[in-house]
Amino acid sequence: MQFLRENQEAAEKAIASAICSALSEGKRVLWLTSGGSNVAPEVTIMQQVSEQCGDRLEGLAIMPMDERFGAPGHENSNTEALRKAGFEPGAATWVDVLVHNQPFAETVSFYGDVAATVLANAQVVIGQFGLGNDAHVAGILPGSPATAPGSATVVGYEWNDYTRMTLSVEALKQITSAYVVAYGESKKDALTRLIRGDEAFEHLPAKLLYELPEVVIYNDQIESEGDS
Repeated sequence: MQFLRENQEAAEKAIASAICSALSEGKRVLWLTSGGSNVAPEVTIMQQVSEQCGDRLEGLAIMPMDERFGAPGHENSNTEALRKAGFEPGAATWVDVLVHNQPFAETVSFYGDVAATVLANAQVVIGQFGLGNDAHVAGILPGSPATAPGSATVVGYEWNDYTRMTLSVEALKQITSAYVVAYGESKKDALTRLIRGDEAFEHLPAKLLYELPEVVIYNDQIESEGDS
């Protein structure tokens, strides 16, 4: 795991480069996206990918790491936030897990089936994570059902803010290259806790990153560190 104190543009360039490099090698790529503060960088990354390897986008699939349940296009949807920000996937496959407007249980099941399919099909899985102020990643919040052991591909649960759906820990462990984009002073405590790594996973979901083979954390709070 590497912590890089570099600007957001460096993070965007690195992720776009990783996607294009794999596509240029003829590999099938899955890009797992995050919501919140990662929406704007993801729009920029998609623009860069289109410019650099737009003729290979058929090999790219894009899917959210987590989504908030509701009708298609509802105001708290991570996918809708990307859409409103101008995300243009071109010929890539962009999965909207809310598209069928089904009840919650059926939507979780659909999300799980699609996720299992695209994960199995991908040769390279690039995960773009945000980092919550409470040290959550994807939709895995501290103390939530998503922190419990299990074999499901997607976990759905009611929480005090949204009805949430998220790729499970086991699904996220299939990521081959992870990039964390975490900027702002409000992230410093979570970054410090992650570096320390001495809390139980239930309280520090970002500890999942230690289970992934390649992780780079771009931020503006923590000085560059070597691999940890």
